[in-house]
Amino acid sequence: MTSREWQLIAVVLENCWKGEWDEARAAAYFVLLEPFDAADVERALHVLVRNGSPFIPAVAELVSAIEAGARAAVPTWPEAFHHLRRLLPRHARDHDAGLRALEQVHPLLASFVAAYGWRRLALEPVEDPDHGGAVLRRIELTYADHVARQQERERHGIALETVRRRRLAGPRRLDAAALMPAGPARSASPEEPR
Repeated sequence: MTSREWQLIAVVLENCWKGEWDEARAAAYFVLLEPFDAADVERALHVLVRNGSPFIPAVAELVSAIEAGARAAVPTWPEAFHHLRRLLPRHARDHDAGLRALEQVHPLLASFVAAYGWRRLALEPVEDPDHGGAVLRRIELTYADHVARQQERERHGIALETVRRRRLAGPRRLDAAALMPAGPARSASPEEPR
C-alpha cells in the first residue's frame, strides 16, 4: 500500500468510528498495514462496518478480516479440479503459459501444480473405473494440505512463492567448506611453529 492510499484509509478510520485518532496512531497503523494491498484493507473495513462496533477497529481486527477474506478467495477442491481439468489439457505443450493461466485463477492453484508436478498431475489415472476415485481423493488431500501450508506460511510472513518454471530445482550440492569455522589468522612467516 502506498502512503497516498493510506491517507484515504486513515480518513475513513478517523471519521467513521468513535475513538481517538492522532498522527502517531495513524503512523503505527500504517507501519503494520503497509504490506497489505489497499483494496484488501478497504474490503476489511467494509466487513468491520457490517459487524457494527462503534469504535475504531484495532490493527489485529483489520488483519483478521483481511486474512479471512483471503481464505475465502481460495478455490475449493471442486473449483480447483474444474480449472485443472480445463487448463491442463489446453496447455499441455506450454506449461509456462498454463502456470500463468492457473495463477490468474489463484496463485495457490499455480503453486500447487508446480509443486505436484505438471506431468505427474496430467498423467494421474483419475478416469480409471477401479482406482480413479482413490487417486482423486489423494490429489484432493494433497491440495488441501498444500493450501493449509501456504496459508500458514503467509500468516507467518513468509511470502507465497509461485513457481514459474517447468520443474522445481533439485537438491543443491552441500558446500562443506562454508560450514567450517574460520580459524585464527595465519602469518606467512616460515618460522611459525606447528
